[in-house]
Amino acid sequence: MEAAHVDYAAKGTPHAKGGKTKVADRWSIPLTRNCHRLQHLKGWPWFDRHVLGGERRGEQMSIDYWHAWPGRIAFERQQEGSR
Repeated sequence: MEAAHVDYAAKGTPHAKGGKTKVADRWSIPLTRNCHRLQHLKGWPWFDRHVLGGERRGEQMSIDYWHAWPGRIAFERQQEGSR
């Protein structure tokens, strides 16, 4: 499995991708190596529609994975404390 960063995610927020950067890891989904390669080859709009089953599915999946992560709350508290 590989982390695929959903680079259109969080558009218009402080979490959005900057020039030549990746979005934060919270905006990633696990993909097999072959699926990750296909996503890079075809792009997110095509991959969302034809592989994930709908518009902006990658973004929604990243949100779902983030909220399901058991360590999320502790991680967010640690991040807030380091600011």
